[in-house]
Amino acid sequence: MPTACAPGKIILSGEHAVVYGAPALALAVDRHMRIHYRPDQLPRLSWHTRERTHELGLDKLAGLRRRLDNHFERYLRGELPITRILKKPAELAFYAIDMARVLSGLDIQPRGSLSIDSDIPIGAGMGSSAALIAALLKLFGHFDSLEQLIQQVRYCERLQHGRGSMIDAAAVCSGGLVKLQGEQVSRLPLVDEGLGVGWFWLFTGTPASSTGACVDEVRRHFGQSDIWSEFADITEQVATALLKGDTPLEQVRANHRLLSRIGVVPASLQRFAERVEQRGGAAKICGAGAVSGDQGGLMLLWLPQGTPAQLPLQSHWHWGVLKEDRQGVRILED
Repeated sequence: MPTACAPGKIILSGEHAVVYGAPALALAVDRHMRIHYRPDQLPRLSWHTRERTHELGLDKLAGLRRRLDNHFERYLRGELPITRILKKPAELAFYAIDMARVLSGLDIQPRGSLSIDSDIPIGAGMGSSAALIAALLKLFGHFDSLEQLIQQVRYCERLQHGRGSMIDAAAVCSGGLVKLQGEQVSRLPLVDEGLGVGWFWLFTGTPASSTGACVDEVRRHFGQSDIWSEFADITEQVATALLKGDTPLEQVRANHRLLSRIGVVPASLQRFAERVEQRGGAAKICGAGAVSGDQGGLMLLWLPQGTPAQLPLQSHWHWGVLKEDRQGVRILED
């Protein structure tokens, strides 16, 4: 039974700013989306998750793809909000499978059942949708280069995130530490120790606002702002520090303040970041953040000693040690 595996990711610096041409840094992490495929001869695809099973007849795949493409065009014209493009998450999976066939020039539609095994938090800014698409394209498509695969993951992901960048696609496909500048993706060589000790991720709960909604809200208020040059300077400083094996403590703190200025850090998380800084550490939102509610998705933490367990965490928050995945999306051996 073929299995595709794609890592999650965490944005170290440059979220939101990357949409305006500023550089961004993302790290593929050792949380994974695994998709198992069992072919059969039934004229349908079935998608199994922990919650339920979704089925779609093969004769419906092309129609679904055309409908979602049409919905995206309506979104671009301002006729449809980003949250109305997909009726349910399974549609993104079926869309990616059919796009893999179309983009690879294949005539035969895949049929069978798929099951998902993932420890990437959903809606956390950890790249779950990019990992899902990358794994499906790897399973069902044929691409001439890594660059082509990244572009196609981004193309499919637009249904979920609207006018987002390809930082998620670049990280989950390439693995390791990646830098995105405009449309140029480069992989940066970390020292053997990776980020080093003291780095953690913290999931504060799925935001009330989607990534696409956050991107659109920031665009309305800061689309023409010069704040993005400040983000760019911080990101370059973070990259320089990491490549030397240094800890970019002050840069992470400065990045947090910039994100707070553009309105994507809930007040409760601003207070939490202050507590972290009082202990000598740094904390920032990673990903889109939130423009409503108290939950902001994923945060990046650096602590000079101890773990997040010593911090005033809310009961529904959970955390892990930040570890790098250097491989990117791949097919696992049976």
